[in-house]
Amino acid sequence: MSQLLPSKLEVSTSGDFDVSEVLDLVLKYLGSIPNDANNEFAPKEMASDPSDEYGSVPALKLPGKHIDLELSDSDPRAVSYVAGTAPNLWGYLADGSTVAEKVAKADKKASEYDQQRRSHPLFANVALALVAEILNRRLFSTVRERKQLTYDANFSFTGFERLKGGWFLVTVTASKENAQKALDACKETLHALRKSNPISPDNLESAKRVVLNRHEGELRSSSYWAMMMSGLQEESIPLKGPLSMTDFHAVVDAITTKDLQLTLECLGLDDKELYTAIGKTVQPEGVVQDEVVKASPMAGMSRGGALMAKSREY
Repeated sequence: MSQLLPSKLEVSTSGDFDVSEVLDLVLKYLGSIPNDANNEFAPKEMASDPSDEYGSVPALKLPGKHIDLELSDSDPRAVSYVAGTAPNLWGYLADGSTVAEKVAKADKKASEYDQQRRSHPLFANVALALVAEILNRRLFSTVRERKQLTYDANFSFTGFERLKGGWFLVTVTASKENAQKALDACKETLHALRKSNPISPDNLESAKRVVLNRHEGELRSSSYWAMMMSGLQEESIPLKGPLSMTDFHAVVDAITTKDLQLTLECLGLDDKELYTAIGKTVQPEGVVQDEVVKASPMAGMSRGGALMAKSREY
């Protein structure tokens, strides 16, 4: 509380409550704090553009690198990672450009309707959610089902809201023997989605159903509403506003496969841009493998059971 800046405070409340009672509590506990409290902690120089206030993620050095890690653990296992640059949750890249701008630049023959769709504040947010869903399905079908190298493969974005730029991360668990093969299969899946096996209409429709159903399910929770409202008044998140709540279904329905293929090009998916790692466990020194305990003869192996067998000895 000693560093709270009241002028930058935003409160989002969701749930079954009495509005007047909540407003009284806000006035009592927050409204009584002077507006200039803790000004000594405020930044001395403010960014001219509010969206630049929080800066960007640091640039990754190119070409990307690979590292191998060994961790002490009695269980033999491994995890492979593939990472690269990506936009933040609302489509801002680290250099300040946006997904919508890059898509428009790449598709100069876009119709007026397509230009209008892609200028919607929610376009990049929805496109990235659909890309993540499709990539998760592709990783599952390629790395687990077809190549049988893992039980779990996951694709995710960091999802920063105020900080510009971000990263994507592919995580795949595997045996120590298959860790490198699993990593290569993940890279192969990422490259195939861009070139040899692009997003199909069926992929898109399936992803839309999942994203919409997830959204509908989350709307039943107060925490999801509070999360969606958080930042609506923040100038540092210029694309987040009431339209991100009211137009979600319409924006999802309007997304095309071409939108997603162009959005993929906003990710750092080239080999030279990828950072990879494999972590393997090594058995600590002095650990002795548990011996196999042989089962004792089961009671009842002879007629009448163990007690009857014992009695026959007398």
